[in-house]
Amino acid sequence: MRNYRDSNKNAIIVNRIDRTGKSRTETQRRDEGAVLMAMSTDKRSNNTKLFIDFPGAAGDIRLNGHEVRSLYRLIRKHYGATGKSRKA
Repeated sequence: MRNYRDSNKNAIIVNRIDRTGKSRTETQRRDEGAVLMAMSTDKRSNNTKLFIDFPGAAGDIRLNGHEVRSLYRLIRKHYGATGKSRKA
């Protein structure tokens, strides 16, 4: 029997246009201390960046569009191979 606690029950993922005009998808309303993630695309240059912020860490991870695409493919392939499906 696994013992776990529900976390981030109120978390959501939203799309918005940020103050610089970039299209941004981000996690919101996550529990205190949870990892925060966001992706941002500049429509003018078509550049995409991924931001993963770890609380208490000295820095964060920032990936360019090519690296984000590789991460997406890795995640998609992993979930396909393990038979896991995503919940909306």
